[in-house]
Amino acid sequence: MTGTAHQERTRGLQRPTATGSSSPWLRAATVLACALLGFLLVTQLRAGEDLGERLDIEREQDLAQILADLSTQSDRLQEEVTDLRLTLLGFENSAQSDELALDSLRRRLQELRVLAGTLAVEGEGVEMIVEDPDTQVTQGLLVDSVQELRDAGAEAIAVNDVRLVASSSFTSGNRRLVVDGKPLDAPYVLIAVGPAETIGKALAIPGGAVDSLESRSAVTTTVNQLAVVNVPARAEPVSFVYGEPSPADSQQ
Repeated sequence: MTGTAHQERTRGLQRPTATGSSSPWLRAATVLACALLGFLLVTQLRAGEDLGERLDIEREQDLAQILADLSTQSDRLQEEVTDLRLTLLGFENSAQSDELALDSLRRRLQELRVLAGTLAVEGEGVEMIVEDPDTQVTQGLLVDSVQELRDAGAEAIAVNDVRLVASSSFTSGNRRLVVDGKPLDAPYVLIAVGPAETIGKALAIPGGAVDSLESRSAVTTTVNQLAVVNVPARAEPVSFVYGEPSPADSQQ
């Protein structure tokens, strides 16, 4: 029993020695593990920060590129808008020029229709009534009266509702006056569109149309200056048998 007790005592004395010798290594391992864990955490944080910085830099570069692209696209669109505005302005100017030319052509056509007698005319003018109970008025007197009306500014003239044009002619037959193939009966009524006061004065001058007409037996004349008179259109348009537009004039 003495030997057994000695062995137990010996093992009891050895356990504290083993425990005491392993404790520093455990602490060292724990410190090393903590240091390694801290290093890993710091490394991870730094890596995250670097990644964030790289992402921020890339985002800034991307945004800069996007802004540059948008600026380029905006400039291109602005150029297109400017070009379209210039094109539209050109179209508008061209349309206005065409409209002005068309208006000028319309006015010219109206004037030609008035001269040709195909268009009825109304406006300021005079009414000249010639009473001829004894049939003393000759075709020459009527021609002179019409010419005096034109010289005074008449733009359109009719005799007994027959529209006079450049080709109109007066003749006589069977003691009757005829204009453009239509017989005229007294009283002869001449209607002229034009400056009423000027025409009235021209007809009344000494030795003028009125004096010439009234120099014939029983012939009397009355001239009325009116705010509005009406000259009818020609019943049949003027037609040309031998004449046609000159090629040189038609190209202008």
